[in-house]
Amino acid sequence: MNAAFRRMALLLPAAMAALGVAVAVWWATLAWVQREERSAISIALARANLGAETLEQSITRVIDQVEGVFELLAARQRQIESGDQAGRLALEQQVLVQMQRPELALNQVAIAALDGVVRWTATAPVGTGNAFVGDAEHFRIPRAGLNEIYVSETFFSRVTNRWALIFSRPLRDSAGDIVGVAMVSMNPLIIARRLAATNLGHGGVGLLLRRDGAILADSREREPGRAQRLGAAHPVLGAIRLARGGQLEVSEPSEGGRQQLIGYRVMRRAPLVVVVAFDTETELAAVDGLRRAAYVAAAVIMLLSAAALLLGVLFAERWRTLEALDAARAENEAALESLAQGQRMEALGRLAGGVAHDINNVLQAVLGGARLISKRSQDPALHRIAQLISEAAERGGAVTRRLLAFARRDNLEAEPVQVPALLEGVREVLAHSLGASITVTLSLPPNLPALLADRPQLETVLLNLAINARDAMGSFGGELRLFAAAVIVPEGNAQGMRQGHYVRLEVADNGAGMDAETLRRATEPFFTTKQKGQGTGLGLAMAQGFCEQSGGALEIHSAPGDGTRVTLWLPQAPAATSVTRPLGARPVAQERRCHILLVDDEPEVLAVLAAGMRDRGHVVTAAVGAAEAMEMLSRQPRVDILVTDLSMPGMDGVKLIEEARRLRPGLPAVLVTGFVAEAEHELHHAADGGPIQVLRKPVAPEVLLERIAELLAPAPQIA
Repeated sequence: MNAAFRRMALLLPAAMAALGVAVAVWWATLAWVQREERSAISIALARANLGAETLEQSITRVIDQVEGVFELLAARQRQIESGDQAGRLALEQQVLVQMQRPELALNQVAIAALDGVVRWTATAPVGTGNAFVGDAEHFRIPRAGLNEIYVSETFFSRVTNRWALIFSRPLRDSAGDIVGVAMVSMNPLIIARRLAATNLGHGGVGLLLRRDGAILADSREREPGRAQRLGAAHPVLGAIRLARGGQLEVSEPSEGGRQQLIGYRVMRRAPLVVVVAFDTETELAAVDGLRRAAYVAAAVIMLLSAAALLLGVLFAERWRTLEALDAARAENEAALESLAQGQRMEALGRLAGGVAHDINNVLQAVLGGARLISKRSQDPALHRIAQLISEAAERGGAVTRRLLAFARRDNLEAEPVQVPALLEGVREVLAHSLGASITVTLSLPPNLPALLADRPQLETVLLNLAINARDAMGSFGGELRLFAAAVIVPEGNAQGMRQGHYVRLEVADNGAGMDAETLRRATEPFFTTKQKGQGTGLGLAMAQGFCEQSGGALEIHSAPGDGTRVTLWLPQAPAATSVTRPLGARPVAQERRCHILLVDDEPEVLAVLAAGMRDRGHVVTAAVGAAEAMEMLSRQPRVDILVTDLSMPGMDGVKLIEEARRLRPGLPAVLVTGFVAEAEHELHHAADGGPIQVLRKPVAPEVLLERIAELLAPAPQIA
């Protein structure tokens, strides 16, 4: 008995202590779980509140843009009253410009009389009746004499054949009397996408409501409809009557029978409310998992510490794993985007190179044919037409060189260029071509070294930059500044160039400038801010390709209202070749009659070139393709020189020269091509087997014959 009592006396305090610990742990667990729930709810409410503020700012910008359209319509009304027809048309044109802005997503802009008849619309003819107006609520406010913005419910417009909502405001005359209603129709799906673009976090839903509860836009981009409306007893509708903004913990079951955490803002300048809602069950999902873990830990009191430690480690590892997965996913997406951009650029480059090659073949036939017509005809008028055709073909050749420069497939003919003479010539051209409203100034330091670049391509780049500057300054004009300086670029520079000596050319204007997004995409191929038909979007892309292919870099600095400064970094010319040879200093070889093997896969080019050579007294054997050329070469007892195209099916021009020299060692050759960038290595190898010249299409017959004469001229004797 005593032993049993003693055992009970020992077990009872132990049991009481165990029970006390269990109760304490259980109570602490419940308190902790409730605190975590309140903390999660508070964080979600704060996020909803912050999201509502962000959406309010976004929709406010939409209201600002809509009010801007209303102001244009009010100004149009004043122009009508004053009889200024030109001013009215100009304002209507400004309305059309506003409608084309993608961020507004306007369906239609109109003015209706108080009887509901449309008097003017930007997209539908006058006389469409009430098709635009939608409902009579637009006229309740103006008939009451109020000057407020009214927003309709969403409806399917029979005019634009799409969902719409209408912003309207009374239109007053100069005496202050209401004479009509100005209305702007907008696509609610575009507003929904604007809501979705705001980072609301996981599970967040953004809504745009009227103050009466009608849902106008949903960030989930649901198809709008008249039936979407909050119930009259919804807590949000009661809250907006008491305060212009705040947060709500909706205890009543809402949409789908789920409780929600809500942040809202009542807009001041329109009868609109922005709402951000989070699902309570989703927000507390993590806390529910912790609750179950805590209850298990409390029930298994002996393993409480180990379970808590293990739980903490597991949760910490889980979050670290999620963060690592998110980081890896972001890196993978960035790498894929970079790879896709590189592949797009490579595809564009190949396309541009192929197009330029084909066009050069056509231009070669046109230029050669025009020169033959000019030479053979005695008619002055026909001479003039042939000259115009030749000039057009040469301009076409300049366009193809721009394409090749953009594709980085052009074989740039770099030469020392004296910067003062270059910029002075460019300044003189611009002074006469940009207009009297634009002043061109030139600033050069003394003793400026020569730079090394392809002069025609560099002049084209500078002229393109000047034209962009003129368009940026607009009709009011301004100042275009040309500047140059010699600089030493250190290793590890921001431009990513090699260390060395460079010449920095700057083209600066005081025009409108570019915002950050436009500046980021400025050198993107085919991106342009000009209207359709006024720009190709290749100017800056070509300039960047030219600078990088020349061993330099392109840099652009711009900001709205501060103008634009484009900097070209080009390498300095070596001191030994800083002075270029004057024109006419190169000796011209005396032409003599010879036997020419002419090869091209284009019959038109072959015929025109052969005719031009025969007119000069040469014997020409024409071959269509490399296989026919090799057959003729094996049969002809005498061939003085080989003239061939580079790109041909089967065997290209470089391989043809190598095979021909196996039969005729040391045979002189002229390679005529649109571009040589992809055959540079083979050309160096071919140059070791005999004399060779490379000419770029389109080439004038006179230039081709001059190169042939140079190759066939006897080597000068050394005394």
